[in-house]
Amino acid sequence: MSARRYLGLAGLVAVALLISAPGARADSLSSEDLAAAKAAADDPTLRAEIGRFLTQTGGSGHAPSVSVVDESFPVYELSRDFVAGDGAIAGQLAYVAVPVTASDGQTATVWSVRGDDGAWRVGNIASGDRESELARRLPAGATLLHEPQVDAWYALRDGRVTLLDSGASGYAAGATATLAEYQRTVSGRYGAMLANSPYAQEGKAGGYNAQVMPRGDGGPAPDAQDTGFVPLLIFGGLLLICVAGFFLHSKRRVP
Repeated sequence: MSARRYLGLAGLVAVALLISAPGARADSLSSEDLAAAKAAADDPTLRAEIGRFLTQTGGSGHAPSVSVVDESFPVYELSRDFVAGDGAIAGQLAYVAVPVTASDGQTATVWSVRGDDGAWRVGNIASGDRESELARRLPAGATLLHEPQVDAWYALRDGRVTLLDSGASGYAAGATATLAEYQRTVSGRYGAMLANSPYAQEGKAGGYNAQVMPRGDGGPAPDAQDTGFVPLLIFGGLLLICVAGFFLHSKRRVP
């Protein structure tokens, strides 16, 4: 095998390792998925229901007319497997946020969720347009990640999380961390409450819940899987391949 082919193999190994890096991405949606999620929210009967909903929240005597905005924003929530340090992606799709506006100036957000059959349905209607406001602040290529237990919102990109809205996380907006650092943080907060942990088996706080996860009780958390070894693994693999290629190439030139 030529040295050039070894370098090509090294590149493929590096790409494969980066793709498989724990927590390095969130599962993505296709443009067809986003269109279907928006279509589920853009229904005349639903718009009438949203108008009645906004009548209650706005305090007016009549229901405003409602328009669905031609946008949709995937919202990902903290993965329990990521908390456990199982090498999982940081965020799992929770819903697609579809903003709506009313004739009286109010805003609301429809949560479109995908069922087990793959069909998109409306799962909730929330007042305000928080998700769309945060999503518009995302840098290019970033994912909107929500840690609902402390109501913190992050931009997830290139193996890092950056706080957009700190909620009750205890950190200031704009703070950033690698995924390995973030995993250790959430493991410290919630790791002892995951399913099958001693904390959960004793019935304290109901254990881990995907929607409402109790905060840590100050006790020791189980050891987290440190994903910081991935760059070293990539470097080591490239080094071994290059060294092997050099010696084999030199051997072929010896008469």
